[in-house]
Amino acid sequence: MGNGSPSPLASSFVLRCISHSCEFSSDAQVLVCENCGGPLEAIYDYEKLRSSHSGLPADGAHTGVWRYAPLLPINPKTKMISLGEGGTPLVHADRLTQDLGMRRLLVKDESRNPTLSFKDRKSAVAVSKAAEFGAKGVANMTAGNAGSSVAAYAARAGIPAYIFTIDGISESKLAKLVSYGAHVFKTKAPTKELMTFVAAVSKRYGMTNMTAASRYNPYVKEGSKTCVFELYEQFGGDLPGWIMVPIGGGGNIAGLFKGLRELKLLGLIEKYPRLVGVQGEGCAPVVEAFEKGLPPDQVPTVQNPHTIAHSILDSWAPDGDQALLAIRETGGLAVGVSDDELLESMKAMSGREGLFVEPAAASPLAALKRLLSEGKVGADESVVLLATGFGSNQPEAAIRAWGSPPTIELDLDAFEARIAG
Repeated sequence: MGNGSPSPLASSFVLRCISHSCEFSSDAQVLVCENCGGPLEAIYDYEKLRSSHSGLPADGAHTGVWRYAPLLPINPKTKMISLGEGGTPLVHADRLTQDLGMRRLLVKDESRNPTLSFKDRKSAVAVSKAAEFGAKGVANMTAGNAGSSVAAYAARAGIPAYIFTIDGISESKLAKLVSYGAHVFKTKAPTKELMTFVAAVSKRYGMTNMTAASRYNPYVKEGSKTCVFELYEQFGGDLPGWIMVPIGGGGNIAGLFKGLRELKLLGLIEKYPRLVGVQGEGCAPVVEAFEKGLPPDQVPTVQNPHTIAHSILDSWAPDGDQALLAIRETGGLAVGVSDDELLESMKAMSGREGLFVEPAAASPLAALKRLLSEGKVGADESVVLLATGFGSNQPEAAIRAWGSPPTIELDLDAFEARIAG
């Protein structure tokens, strides 16, 4: 494994078009349907897996994401690229549970991944497939976290990375991007136009499109779903009543839902936990579609988007249709939260639980507070919040939340006066 040793494992799968059910073999080097251009999805032999495994199919020789190799799109030629992603802790948020008057609140801390966000699950699988296919390069559109992750895994695999990022990216995220040796380009173009450009670059120069949306690459979803498998095992073969997830492009919640569907196909769960997708109020296309009852193919594009949660500042959600379907199929909800709610939730997670997260990762807690106050989530229900990224990804937000510390003189009386308030 590591930096790309061939896998001795193999899974039985095909790539199926979500729109028209066209199928392509597992060794086909395609990322979108060659007939309609629609997104593809890896489909496994679930009956065979049910008969050959008594529980969740897993490979005990590996940990983290690659533990679930029987349900990942690999064959003996796949180079399993890893930086130690997955296997993130499920934190019992005891103080927040008490603060909110709840029975059970937990945080799946995805900020513990190697590049400090959940994107590493996607990159591990997608870059491994790119390496298998002999990619000349990988291209990615990012608000920061996805690009950093792709750049790191591409460096591990020895593949050139070309990262295109939105204007206004934080200096900390930009520093990570350039540190991994990627070719980084900034642009003021809107999300949709930039994603279209990256697709064109990939096609012209023979690169693999690594934009973190299954609309462009089916393998990113395969990495995302492993988070649900971990939750299933961490809950002792069960799942919580609610899972609350930040939404930008919609790819993560779509991946989680695929994991849930596979657990059901394997006969391991009877019903889904309810998924809650959370966006910033000023950039909430999926929330708008949910509240208006729009069909999945009519998720709007947001004009003049704004939110302090830069990691979910996607004016267009490329996987918004799948995100909306995931929310509706699980009886879930979509919630938009304000910047003030995000900052307060950041403070609560760090100050009460020691979890330093970026604004996007605090959005599930902000949504939970709202839903508890509205009576849409019961205090006796079990809830998992997905903390998707570490606070150092956007440190300026933490200063805005907490304020800058004072400068003091080295005088004990002055110090005592200061701490006395």
